[in-house]
Amino acid sequence: MNFKKTIKEIVINNHFFLSIISLIYSLPSRLRIKGWCKNDILINGAFLKQTKIEFKGKNNILLIAPENRLTNCKIRIIGNNCKIKIEKHCKLTNLELWAEDDKSEIKIGFRTTIEGGHLASTEGHLIKIGADCMFSHAVIIRNGDSHSIFNELTNQRINFAQDVHICNHVWLGEGVKVLKGSMVEEGAIVATGAIVSGKVDKNSIFAGIPAKIVKDNIRWRRERKMPDDITHTI
Repeated sequence: MNFKKTIKEIVINNHFFLSIISLIYSLPSRLRIKGWCKNDILINGAFLKQTKIEFKGKNNILLIAPENRLTNCKIRIIGNNCKIKIEKHCKLTNLELWAEDDKSEIKIGFRTTIEGGHLASTEGHLIKIGADCMFSHAVIIRNGDSHSIFNELTNQRINFAQDVHICNHVWLGEGVKVLKGSMVEEGAIVATGAIVSGKVDKNSIFAGIPAKIVKDNIRWRRERKMPDDITHTI
């Protein structure tokens, strides 16, 4: 019997032990809240290292599910009634999560990994990332422009925020940017340095500025080697 493995399984399966160990592990991280009694932070069983959490506002919710690992991240909520939710088994490194203005939301799905970047939700809109996604370094996802643009003749604003949806099992390469109103469908790959400003089709590869389809009918795996059930041809 592997003693270390047995202890690990006991801790993971016992929420009380998991909460205590994660609390001790996360102590060096910094928490700063203004009006903290009107905000909810739920991070029991999650492991935070060199991670900063900042709230300015009220009735905001931060939910980091058990068995998540955050390293050198910054979570910032400025506004009221905002929500950031990270589901189980995610691994996030060198990532900024910003929710600004009222009712803005960020949701990150089960078993998603992000190596670094910036996610910014504004104007009460949503950034939703599905399960089992894999994002490389320097990925930027924004559902707004952060500044106003007006029609010179009518003086009407023309650049409102729009939701961003990234579906399950999506791979974003290094330096990818996903802009407001975009939809990346399940199983897609967005190549290094591409800029997405629309729809990325299911099981396809998009590349370039703006991102356009370069290959379809694909599927991808996290493992580098080809599985036995796939014939590898050159």
